[in-house]
Amino acid sequence: MTTLLLDLNNFAHRARAGFTNDGSAFLFKFVRNLRALVAEIQPTSLVFVKEGSPEHRYELYPEYKGNRRVKKDDPDVEKKWKELMELKEQVDEAVQFCLKNLEVTVIKHPQCEADDLIANVARALAKEGKDVVVASNDQDFVQLLGDGYPQIRVYDTGKKAYTPTPLEPAEHGSFALNTKQLITLKALQGDKSDNVPGVPGFGPKKAMKAATDPDFDPVTALSPESLAVFERNVKLVTFLELDQYAWRKVQADRGKYDPAALMVDFAMLGMESLLEEKAYNRICETFGSLKRAEL
Repeated sequence: MTTLLLDLNNFAHRARAGFTNDGSAFLFKFVRNLRALVAEIQPTSLVFVKEGSPEHRYELYPEYKGNRRVKKDDPDVEKKWKELMELKEQVDEAVQFCLKNLEVTVIKHPQCEADDLIANVARALAKEGKDVVVASNDQDFVQLLGDGYPQIRVYDTGKKAYTPTPLEPAEHGSFALNTKQLITLKALQGDKSDNVPGVPGFGPKKAMKAATDPDFDPVTALSPESLAVFERNVKLVTFLELDQYAWRKVQADRGKYDPAALMVDFAMLGMESLLEEKAYNRICETFGSLKRAEL
């Protein structure tokens, strides 16, 4: 029993790369990539995790992910906004297509990033002894592998392999650093992808040395100013833990596998190559084996 948790926006960005903005082209690549991923992982169930708003992180640091926002004074503001809206529409179309045709569960928490929700679901399933695969090339998920749950694996969709950490693993799911050390490492060196500056004076090597030093105490090792940056960063990079009240806010939609409807949609959308016998049989074999996710 393996649940595949798919970081939806992360996956969609890869499907969009290299194609025109035509929706059917995006959907074609999305379905083709999804089939290949499911065939590779061979999960029992499939869950898409959508993005919510990281409100608590914006409160801690208003510039969080500021490098990804479209600024009003950007000379390409109209073009970038158009691209963002097109991507949103294409992702919504892909989700509705999958809900109509496939055995898929789509979940979202309006006040949580997909990372946070994925982490909470993965840990909850692992505690029940169930196997989980997180599909994303976001290195934040390395934290899950430091938890000590052998049931959790991370599949790097960028490299199309299990590539969970920049550290060399002894084996899948076994790592030199635990979650606390990984958080310390990231809090010290920062995260450029999320626009989170590191503690002044800490590059990758010095941060690694501190994170792996059992005697490292940020309270005594850092100046008051640096300590404030470190403590803020710890809160920014640590996955938000959902309490019972927050769990009740998780939204869920469930689809149902319908091979006949799938064939009709392929024909209507001009995806003739997916209707060829060999390709269609692969699709049916891959998606027909999925069961309803137990979350």
